[in-house]
Formats: sequence, structure tokens, C-alpha cells
Amino acid sequence: MRLLILLFCCFSGFATAQSYEKLYSDYRGSLYQIRLIEKSSNSKAGLGSGFQISANGLIATNYHVVAEAVGDPDKYQLEYLSVDGKQGSLTLLDIDVVNDLAILRQDQPGPEYLQLAEVTPQKGETIFSLGNPLDLGMTLIPGTYNGIAGGSFYDRIHFSGSINPGMSGGPAINAQGKVVGINVATAGNQVSFLVPVDKLARLYKSFLAQGDKKVDLQAVTHRQLLANQNAIITQILNAEWKPRALGEAMVVGEIVPAIQCWGNTQEEDDNPVTRIDKGCTGQDVVYLSEDFNTGRVEYEFFWLQAENLQPSRFYSEYEQQMSNFYPGNNAGEDDVTNYHCNQAFTSQPRVRGPATKVEEEEKPPKQQGPVIARTSYCVRRYKEFPDLYDIFYLSLSVDQKNRALVSHFTLSGFTQESAEAFTEKFTSEIQWH
Repeated sequence: MRLLILLFCCFSGFATAQSYEKLYSDYRGSLYQIRLIEKSSNSKAGLGSGFQISANGLIATNYHVVAEAVGDPDKYQLEYLSVDGKQGSLTLLDIDVVNDLAILRQDQPGPEYLQLAEVTPQKGETIFSLGNPLDLGMTLIPGTYNGIAGGSFYDRIHFSGSINPGMSGGPAINAQGKVVGINVATAGNQVSFLVPVDKLARLYKSFLAQGDKKVDLQAVTHRQLLANQNAIITQILNAEWKPRALGEAMVVGEIVPAIQCWGNTQEEDDNPVTRIDKGCTGQDVVYLSEDFNTGRVEYEFFWLQAENLQPSRFYSEYEQQMSNFYPGNNAGEDDVTNYHCNQAFTSQPRVRGPATKVEEEEKPPKQQGPVIARTSYCVRRYKEFPDLYDIFYLSLSVDQKNRALVSHFTLSGFTQESAEAFTEKFTSEIQWH
């Protein structure tokens, strides 16, 4: 009996290996390496993967694989390399920057292409990621479909398999060889992410509806960024904001699942000031170029307090600890203007907590006045998309002897109307008690 079990195990493993080999051999002709070529040197400047999706030579990949050619077409061009060594040029046709997708056309269509799946895999189902990791050649990586990952504004499939650099833009297929996702990112340790195939199907349908009309990629990007920020701000403003205690203040907690908060307390023997940190941030951004990303929401709070410390010493320590703030997203001088800031003194209300039994029997204490804070509201405009802005907000309490609250948020790629609505809601939630 033991011998039979061992033979069965060996046969099962051999059958699995055969099925992997067949999947690779059946669909390898649809796979391509996507090359970003620096024109002056005629050398590779970036690599990714892609796959053919139509008989007339349309190829799908990630937007971030081809983004530099979009931003600087005079410097870069795009080429493909098939598994069998066939090379040619690529023309970028349409993009979805929010879902990190692009459609290109080969100068000479290949004979094979992949079909897009119409049925979502079951959780636990084995799927197969294909791509060219680290320029080592096309590879098939089996892994597990785990559904849509939580904690993001952007739908991503959680794939238990090892996606590596160079595989971006490659397909993930089911056992029938149909595309269920597109490789996009990895967190290491076999935690990887795919763009769901329905995002590509929607982009493909939109492209076909254009007919022969050339797509204005900048206008498309602008429209997509506007729609994305509107979807994010609508979700945030419609959510139930649940205040959380921080020191002697009430501050904003996790508004939606896509924004995750973390905390830490810093107590050091050589520093008389105790600091309690609470930082909350969206986990993903929209990639526009190597130096420019957007679609970020983050906010953080710092509570500082000290016992038996002179106010002048406390505020000296306070100022030193809070001297380095900067926006959470990347942007260069070619992308955004300089920040323009307005500063003012604002008030943060005090609210009395629930009364104790003793307080209920006695005369309630007199309500204290509001806390005064110095507030900066800074805005920088996107040069290519002038109705979108990065907003940087910072508020520091200034009138308490040995207590202080710092509040900060960054919004990247939002309209003035969205930013004003968020600011009004955010500031109204901060209270002292």
C-alpha cells in the first residue's frame, strides 16, 4: 500500500508538470517582452512584458511599462521581442492610468493571441502568471487566485505567486488559457497583485468604439484622473467618520477600508516630551511617471505632552520634532508648480466628555475656551492638468503650556471643490476634551 501511494504521488506530480509545460507551449506565441528604447544610444532603458489580444496585432501591457515613452516621445521609443526572437516596433494607442493598463499595436501582427476570460476564477483556484522576470526569458509561475485584495481604492487581485521585475504587463491565465488578470505589482514572499481582466476588457471596448480616430492620450489621462478623484472623495465624504481619542483630543480614524491607520508612542529617557503618533494613508497611488504619482490620501496626528517642563522648553522641543513635513506623493518641477500657502490662526473646540456620577451631583465645571492653532493650507497646481492640485494642510496648536496637537493631511490630484469639502469635514472632526 505504501508503494502504491508513493507511485501515485509521483504520477500526480508528473501530470501537473506536463500540464504546466503544455500551458506554456500552447500560449508562448502570444507573449512578448516590451522594451523601452532610449533613441540616442539605441539601448534598452526599461523592460516589461505584454501579450497579444487580437488577430490584428493589439498588445496589452501595464501603463507604467510604457509611461516614459508617453512623457518624452522624442527621447524614447517602444519595441517588442517575441519568445522566438522576432523584433519590431510598437505604437501606443490607448491607456488607463488608474488601472495601469495600455494597448499598443505591433508593426507586424503575430499569429497567436490570448482571449480574455468572461468568468471570474473561484477563490483557491490555480492560475498562471506569465512574463519575463529580470530579463531571464519567458516564465510560467503557478499560484492561487485569492479574490480582490482589500484595503485599496483600486481593484487588484491578490495572487499567491512570485511576480518579479520584468513581468509587469504579462498575463495571468486560467487552466483554459484565458486571461484573468494582468501582472502589476508584488509585495514579495509570494504576495503579488494583478489588475482584474474586466478593466482591460473595458479599455479594449472603449478603444474599439473610437474607430480610426486617434486617441488624445493627455485628454484621456485628464479625464481618468478627474473621474478617479471624484470617486475617491465621494466615497470618503459619504462614509461614517468615527473619531478616535489621541491624548486629550479626538481625531480622525480610518474613514474607509482603503485608508489604514497605524500608531506609535515615543518615550525616551533623554527626551522629556512624550509623543503619540497616528498615521493614516491610502495604500496605492496612480503612477504617471517615474518621478510623478498622484491619487494619494494621507493624514496624520501627533500628540505631544510633557510634565514638569517649562513652556519655553516644551515649545523648543515641539518645534524641533515638527520641523520636517513634506507631501506624501512624488512630483517634480516639470509636473507641478511651487506651493502657494495661506496661513491663519484657527480654533479647535473643546467638548466635555460624559460626566461622572460625582460631577452629575455637583455643579458642572465651566466650559473652557477653544484651543488656538496655527494653520497652513498649501496648494500646488498640475501643469498638464490645471484643474487638479496637490493640497498640503498642517495645523499646530500653540496656546497650551505643555500639551500640543499636530494635524496634517495631503491630497494629491484633487480639484479645489473636492479639497475644500474634505478640509471642512476634516477640521470639524478635531476636538479637545
